Amino acid sequence: MFRIKFCTGLVLHTLCLVALIFQGGTLFAQTLDGSGSSLRISGFGTLGLTSTDAPDGWGFRRDIAQPSNDGGLRGDIDSRLGLQFNYAPTAQFELVGQFVLKRRSSYTPASDAIEWAFAAYRPLPDFTMRVGRVNIDAFLAADYRNVGFAYSFARPPVEFYGSLPHSLDGIDINKDMQFDDSFWRFKVYAGRSHSGDLAFDGRTTIKPIYGLTVSRESNGLTLRLGLAYAGLASNPTIIKPLLEGLDSMAAVPIPEVVSQVESFQSRLDNTDSHGIYHSFAMNYDLLDWLWTFEMTKVTGHPSTRLTAGYAGIGKRIGSVTLLAGYSRISTPKLPVSAPDWVTPLTPILGEAVAFQAQAIASASALAVNSSGANQHSISLGARWDFRHNMALKVQWDQVSVDEYGARLWANGTLESTNADVYSVLVDFVF
Repeated sequence: MFRIKFCTGLVLHTLCLVALIFQGGTLFAQTLDGSGSSLRISGFGTLGLTSTDAPDGWGFRRDIAQPSNDGGLRGDIDSRLGLQFNYAPTAQFELVGQFVLKRRSSYTPASDAIEWAFAAYRPLPDFTMRVGRVNIDAFLAADYRNVGFAYSFARPPVEFYGSLPHSLDGIDINKDMQFDDSFWRFKVYAGRSHSGDLAFDGRTTIKPIYGLTVSRESNGLTLRLGLAYAGLASNPTIIKPLLEGLDSMAAVPIPEVVSQVESFQSRLDNTDSHGIYHSFAMNYDLLDWLWTFEMTKVTGHPSTRLTAGYAGIGKRIGSVTLLAGYSRISTPKLPVSAPDWVTPLTPILGEAVAFQAQAIASASALAVNSSGANQHSISLGARWDFRHNMALKVQWDQVSVDEYGARLWANGTLESTNADVYSVLVDFVF
């Protein structure tokens, strides 16, 4: 017998909202006009069930910020409810707030439910400045990754979006330009954010973040280039004792061991480290066809290096869209083997101390290998827009995880494996 695991009351509340939508069409969306000002209240949500066929205990996650789960049939992977408030006292000034309710880790601060909270100023129709909590507009789905109705697949590809931060506390400025039949947007941004797996290694503050995005739209084709710098300002607490142990090994009089210690330290110590994101995206949506491609390469500190990307295709047949996709994430230079420190250290430090040192070497190798994500997915699905504001989606993902590559999973172990993820969702906007 299947057991649906919720862990919070979110899905129950979402069910009630869906019932109201079916009864009344639109839950509520209002505009108050007067004295040149307006208030708009809108929202979005997803009611989803996910069944995962994976090794015992492995839990599929939409992103690494989600709390740990033990797999099976679940209603809390994709289910969410969002509300957005737009208040424009003048044509040039607007206040925006977006709140998203979903299952979060018990360690997550309440402020994480605030996805957007910013003031926008438009002195000119083609120039906008936003200050506050905004989206990190570096990737295609940055504006709507929580709004399931806005994209065709069940969710943004986990291999690409699963480890990316959601929001930016700071400022962004964009300039729009029109050239013949093409629309261009130039955006710069700066601020701070956070990321990490609260169930595994804690929250990492990311500061500073600054970047540039250039996009071009013409005849259904969108092209985007991005370059961003992200500094990692803190170490996961769980790594600190290990780094202290490595520090104690740095003084041994064996150059080979010292070199291996330094290699581990460079991979594990995130103090003042950084990553540089190079990204390219293409989206073509014309007539009955949808093509999308996105790729990012991260260079910088060894622990932040990765390559991720996906490609998708969709064919519309009336109100139904048939979908297929492929996505991959790869962390270079994994796995790392634990070196033998017992043999060279025993004559110098004694057997007991040498075995303690070997424990540090093994733990360091395990920590490095556990930080990597190496997997790819093949996705097949369909979307049925059965109402103007509601869509039913079904999707099958076959996921292949390489050895030492299960970073995106909850309770993932170190061996390679295959998994199947089946999803049924209803997305709606109001």
